[in-house]
Amino acid sequence: MKARLLLAATASLTLAACNGGDQDKAANAESTATSRNEAADLTPEEAGIFDKLLGGGQPMKLSAEQQHPNGGVLKINSVQVKPTETVVNMTYVNGHTREVQLNWTANNKRTYLLADNRKFFLSPPVTDERVKIQSGATVTGDLVFIGAVPQTNRLQLVVNEDGGTSDWSYNPKYVLDLPVTSAAWSDDGSKKKSAA
Repeated sequence: MKARLLLAATASLTLAACNGGDQDKAANAESTATSRNEAADLTPEEAGIFDKLLGGGQPMKLSAEQQHPNGGVLKINSVQVKPTETVVNMTYVNGHTREVQLNWTANNKRTYLLADNRKFFLSPPVTDERVKIQSGATVTGDLVFIGAVPQTNRLQLVVNEDGGTSDWSYNPKYVLDLPVTSAAWSDDGSKKKSAA
């Protein structure tokens, strides 16, 4: 890039020497304009398209909680809808005497978000598809659901749709209404740019 600019500047000076003063000014102006265009970052500074559509880039804080008869407590800390996924940050306290699974019968996709009568299924970790939590453990982490849920005033988290509701259940069923507002529909903070 420096070699090209130096070559352009040298060419301008050579032309100016041959052609006189007016052409000297024009050549210098052209060389300066070329230098500015090549060195300048012409990326638009306005927000990207997802920033415009989805909001400010931060998860919406929540405090939704449900206790299961088996002693487990599921608490939802935040929700963030991104362009291709929806992330629910949760804390689970396993008060049961045995390991529990939050994505029981994973192949049947029984843990999902419900929005406008559409199900958005969990994309579980490859190494732990059933999302197992040991007895006595407290775990905080993200549940990632496939797709951006549509903006709605009623978002529901269903864990283990066909799971148990008794005090001995190792596959506890939870159904939580998440009190979301438009703040949940926010971008991931990426710097994608749009010329629009």
